[in-house]
Amino acid sequence: MGRIYDMKTGVRAMKYWKTRFMNMKIRDKMINSHIFIALIPFFFVGILGVTSSTREAERNVTQHTSLLVGQVQHTTDIYISSIEKTANMLIQIIEPMHLGRIPSAEDMRWNEYEAALKNSFETVADTHDEIAGIFFATEHDMYVGTGMSRISRDPFVKEVWYEKAAAFPGEMQIMSNVAGRNIVTEAAYSIDDVFSVMKAVIDPDTGERVGVLLFDVKHEIISSAIQDANIGENGFVFVLDEQNHLVYAPTNKIVYRIRPEWLWNEEEPVTAVINGEKYQISYQKSAYTGWKTVSVSSYREIMGGINTMLFMFGWVLVLTILTVFIVAVKISETVTKPIVRLRNLMKETEKGNLSVRFEGNYLDEVSELGRRFNQMLERIQELMEEVYKEQENKRKAQLKAVQEQFKPHFLYNTLDTIGWMAREHSAYDIVHIVDALTNVFRISLSKGKDYITIEEEICYISNYLYIQKIRYGPKVQYEIQVEEECRKVILPKMILQPLVENSIYHGVKMKSGDGHLKVTGRAEDDWISLEVWDDGKGMEEEKVWELSRLLNEPGEAGKNRSFGLFYIKERLRIRYGERFQVLVESKEEQGTRIIIRIPKEIQGNIEKG
Repeated sequence: MGRIYDMKTGVRAMKYWKTRFMNMKIRDKMINSHIFIALIPFFFVGILGVTSSTREAERNVTQHTSLLVGQVQHTTDIYISSIEKTANMLIQIIEPMHLGRIPSAEDMRWNEYEAALKNSFETVADTHDEIAGIFFATEHDMYVGTGMSRISRDPFVKEVWYEKAAAFPGEMQIMSNVAGRNIVTEAAYSIDDVFSVMKAVIDPDTGERVGVLLFDVKHEIISSAIQDANIGENGFVFVLDEQNHLVYAPTNKIVYRIRPEWLWNEEEPVTAVINGEKYQISYQKSAYTGWKTVSVSSYREIMGGINTMLFMFGWVLVLTILTVFIVAVKISETVTKPIVRLRNLMKETEKGNLSVRFEGNYLDEVSELGRRFNQMLERIQELMEEVYKEQENKRKAQLKAVQEQFKPHFLYNTLDTIGWMAREHSAYDIVHIVDALTNVFRISLSKGKDYITIEEEICYISNYLYIQKIRYGPKVQYEIQVEEECRKVILPKMILQPLVENSIYHGVKMKSGDGHLKVTGRAEDDWISLEVWDDGKGMEEEKVWELSRLLNEPGEAGKNRSFGLFYIKERLRIRYGERFQVLVESKEEQGTRIIIRIPKEIQGNIEKG
């Protein structure tokens, strides 16, 4: 269950990071990808380089210290070997004296031999600076020494150094600690500055032990060898005896913290932490003396070169990441800038601006996409122009069809006949209404023109309202006020007639009692406001909103309930585009006001339709 949970957690984590990566901008993806790819070889090369360099450094240090330790050990063995040879030479002098046959110091022969031996000891000591003192003790507790003398009457044969040499006749013995002996040294040296070399003397004739010859040897023979062994500033070499007792060590507080149990494998160095610092400890054991020559190397110094390499590697890594980042930014900009520019152009097209174009002269995919984008915009513009022309032709055809329904020549002839007949019978009210109707038809047809002046439009409305007043009587009371500045301004013809018609049929007519209707025109800077007002029935708020939408939003005639209102909207849109406004204000039982605002254009600035 635990493994399944871990797998699910890992899958979720991977999905999370994948989602985060996919949600990044292209620029960030490219930069992060470049840096990641650049870090892969650094990661592997760094691990392999540091690992191999560390191992190589440790191996080199191990070989170097092993060589130095071997040199120290060899030098020490040579020194001690020379001491043993000196001891053998003195033993050859002692053996013929048969000192084992002299029972006490009162024997006359002892005095003679003592003087001869002392002279020989002094000669050897003077010619060997490493020898601090020479001492010979017999089985009968007599002794001869140079630089050394007896402390008490305790027998020498009971002392450790004597017993150790006596136990192994013919073999040299070494003692690193000379304290506690029944021997006192001269002031020239201290027992702390020497180690002892002992060898038993055997009578060649009888084979019996005669005594033990002892040399106090100065530590200088070891220190001089160790001083030549350079193991860095914090590294050092010291010597232990077979019992792991310290023979000699340079002044160092670390040496006393090295545990004997660390020195168990001569082939493999030991790593230990002392006083918070890591050390490598190795040793070699002398087959001659049994001593261990121990080397202590500071890991900080071993890794000094590695740390320098790591420092350099870190700086190279930082510089590489910085360089890769800069290069990645520059490279990503060549991709992302065109994409961002193309995205901004698309946002402009969403706002309706189809005049924008992408500029790209390269052969890459983004430039190709930009050229396709330009072609798409050009095609859209072409299609829009085609649709616009098609719709305009369609509207013109619809208007022409409406106009053709009137059969102008037939209507004029008929109305003219009715007018003459009315005059013959003195029916002047009929004459007036026929003249008004004739003017209405004449202006509505206006010789096929699509645009007329406001003055002509008002003349049309006046005749139309006259006819309606004759029809409805006092039910329709009207007033027309148009500023002189507005009269020469042109507009699409028959714009006000549908509004006046609606005011009569849906406003005044529906009201109880007399109704009033007012048509006004006034100039406002570069705009002309035409207003149709009535105090009729009025409309509900929902109806007002629907009528406002009908007069201001694009639509098709088939979807509208009033062809007249659609006619007003489309005629204004064909002429002015979006530069017009129709405002509707109405309240129930209070009346309706419709205002049309158009740009001020005089007759000389427009082509006649």
